[in-house]
Amino acid sequence: MTKILKWLGGASLATALGLLLFGLGGAFGASDAAAESPPAPPAKFAGSVLVDGAPPAAGTVIEAKIGSASCGVATVFYSGSEARYVLEVPALDPNKTPNCGTEGASVTFYVGGKMASQTGSWLNYQLNELDLTVVTPTEAPTPKPPDTGTGTMDGGSVNATWLFAALGLGALAFGAAGLQAVRRSR
Repeated sequence: MTKILKWLGGASLATALGLLLFGLGGAFGASDAAAESPPAPPAKFAGSVLVDGAPPAAGTVIEAKIGSASCGVATVFYSGSEARYVLEVPALDPNKTPNCGTEGASVTFYVGGKMASQTGSWLNYQLNELDLTVVTPTEAPTPKPPDTGTGTMDGGSVNATWLFAALGLGALAFGAAGLQAVRRSR
């Protein structure tokens, strides 16, 4: 019986040691598996597209940017008569290019190279529905140069020549009145 107990004691010690080594091996294996875990899923954006109030041509490029990094490209397609897009923006992964999204990051969209009026928020646990519109700014009308005038006054359409003629007649009238005053005084 003592031999059996010794044997069982040795066997249980060997079993305990084996379990300990197996557990440590499993822990190291788990850390290796955690290091090789799949990347976070991308954020997905979808919606309609309008450029200056009209749907753009199928195949028009739509680009998503976070900061200055290009983080995804898609093209316009048609569903019925509506121009639409679906675009995935990858998650932050320092070992990959592009290295883009983190929760809440601001995503800017460009349609055919022109910035859309809307921005999105990077969330990878839901479909981000965002309709994109691009409005091309119109140029301000070119200001007309100031009118330098032609010598006329708009108020009464009086020509400068008439003004000088009236002044000349006034001077003649004063001269004639002066001559008459001199003749009377003699």
